[in-house]
Amino acid sequence: MTEVKVHGTRLSDPPGAGVVWHCVVPRVLAIGVWTERSEGRGEDAPPLFTHLMPDGEGMLGVFDGLGGAGAGASCELPDGTRRSGAWVAARLVRAGVEEWFGDRSGARTPVRTPDSLREHLTGLLTGVPAPPRGKIVSRMRRWLPTTMAVSCYRLDGEEAECRTLWAGDSRAYALSPGRGLQALTRDHTEETDGLRQLTQDPPMTNMISADQEFVIDSHTLRLPLPCVLICATDGFFGYVETPAHFECHLLSTLQAAHDELDWAERLARLVSGYTGDDASLSLAALGYADFARLRTDFAGRALETGTRYRAAGDPTEPEWRSRAWDDYRPAYERLMPPLKEQPVKERM
Repeated sequence: MTEVKVHGTRLSDPPGAGVVWHCVVPRVLAIGVWTERSEGRGEDAPPLFTHLMPDGEGMLGVFDGLGGAGAGASCELPDGTRRSGAWVAARLVRAGVEEWFGDRSGARTPVRTPDSLREHLTGLLTGVPAPPRGKIVSRMRRWLPTTMAVSCYRLDGEEAECRTLWAGDSRAYALSPGRGLQALTRDHTEETDGLRQLTQDPPMTNMISADQEFVIDSHTLRLPLPCVLICATDGFFGYVETPAHFECHLLSTLQAAHDELDWAERLARLVSGYTGDDASLSLAALGYADFARLRTDFAGRALETGTRYRAAGDPTEPEWRSRAWDDYRPAYERLMPPLKEQPVKERM
């Protein structure tokens, strides 16, 4: 079994454009984007991507440390640097997820369940000494709070088996030429409408943290190959006009790029220009022979979405967002898990 290494590049233009990653192996092309609003203090962890050969399975993920929920306390790192609990949480959970995915414990086929991941992360988080209770100033504060969205995949003939695991409001998606961008997760918020989530920024009902119970939600499905999997924090999708506009950004930069690294760089520069938050994205195109085939496959969809949604916005007409969302919503929500009551009792 060989783990594939990912190559990273720091961008210097414009300032804050962040770091991008890229990786190409047989049947898998992957990119990652990571930007910070405050250099050196971004609370998103770097995006995660790993692929195991010759198993044909891998994982991608993102982790958004919740600065608001974790602003009441901080940690001192071994070098004396102080970082927020949210900064530490995102990186600790990222490391824990990667460890959980790679741990076979002597078994030929590892058992990767939401409960086993929750137990693993709980053990890691509760091992970090909490500050005095007075440092966490209200019940709204959490010790080591973060979101998570992870997609584990296994290439199986002409299909990919995909299991998505998440907590909070980071998201996982599938992207295809025929259906466009389709959400694979449901935000853990009381508001379930995708457009109102953009305009209201509703509070979360579930997040990973060290001092409160949390759940890891799960959704499994099989997708025909080729396909594209994406995980993103809200810095990417939370500052656009409608959910359709995130797809427009993905596809317009894809069509302008000449290879996977150029695509990642264009996405990084684009998101750093419109977001109001740290932003991270991990993307894996599965079953594609090369970047040229990927770009060609999405050329028609890019033209359609650009014309239908991005160019259709009229700021003088208040209803255009609702009409665009009504048109886009059926395909976008087709693969989402069903609505259900959140199992976490205490609202945050």
